[in-house]
Amino acid sequence: MVITVQCNAQRWSVLDPQTRSTQMFSSGAAAFDAAVSRASEHHRRTGQHSTVRVEALGTAVDALHFGL
Repeated sequence: MVITVQCNAQRWSVLDPQTRSTQMFSSGAAAFDAAVSRASEHHRRTGQHSTVRVEALGTAVDALHFGL
């Protein structure tokens, strides 16, 4: 599973494909922390790989992996 932290027009959000929801945050750090928590919990609960991807300024990077 890939959880995406996204910055669009200086607004930070976390996109969770499992719940198909988007949650808004006031800062990138808060969004990243929430994404890490979700990815960690997903890996702990299911044993499946999970990734936190950060998208900003037209670029994306996989910042953190669980289970690799």
